[in-house]
Amino acid sequence: MSYARKQLARGEEVVYQGAQHWWAVVVRVWWAIVLSILSLAVLMWALTWDPSILQTIVEIAALIGLVIGLVKMGTAIWDWHNTEYLITDKRILRAEGILNKRVASTSLEKVNDVLLDQSLFGRVLGFGDLDILTASDELTGVNDFPTLADPIEFKLALLNQKEVYENPQMAAQAYQRSVEPELKPAEPMAPRAGSDQVTMVEEPAPAEASAEQPAVSPAPAEPVAAAPAADDPTASLERLAGLRDRGLITPEEYEAKKRELLERI
Repeated sequence: MSYARKQLARGEEVVYQGAQHWWAVVVRVWWAIVLSILSLAVLMWALTWDPSILQTIVEIAALIGLVIGLVKMGTAIWDWHNTEYLITDKRILRAEGILNKRVASTSLEKVNDVLLDQSLFGRVLGFGDLDILTASDELTGVNDFPTLADPIEFKLALLNQKEVYENPQMAAQAYQRSVEPELKPAEPMAPRAGSDQVTMVEEPAPAEASAEQPAVSPAPAEPVAAAPAADDPTASLERLAGLRDRGLITPEEYEAKKRELLERI
């Protein structure tokens, strides 16, 4: 965990983390870069001389200059790497230093304005100086974040978080997940009269209808009177009389059959 994050209070969360641009290292150690290059060139040139006391002195001086330049550049890079700019949900925090640490913080409620100074060269490389004005230094301004990388994003993150800090209800709206209502399938509407969607109901075929309906057993047929025997006219007359009495034959049919039987005798 970084040194700046160890300074966070309980429940405090980091919203945005910024850093110095690499150009800040170049500005601080440009002379060390030049010294290292010149010392290296002199050292290589002195190696071509004939061995002498002057050559030894020049080589030692070149080595000293090279070491000083490299140490200065390494220290500057280390210090640049340990510089942290944090925006939390409560304050702005800046930590810097290699062995001796320095931590400064400002509450979001004390921030009155933010000034951004970005040159043409800074716009090309993507850095700028950010001044945060508070109630105590509103007239003079304090260059709190020099050579800041991505200064526009840092400024927007700071202003947005300040607005959320002053209006807590905005944070609830920003982080509240929208829950879509459960959509129920629409019930089909009954088709209107005359609509093309009216379906024709087909009557079941007779075979299907008969298969669905229980079979009806036929009524038992009435016993048919046996034909009178030719050799027993008396019995035949009795049977014809019985059929007449039950209404199965008419009296005319009975008389006609009776005459036929009498003629046979």
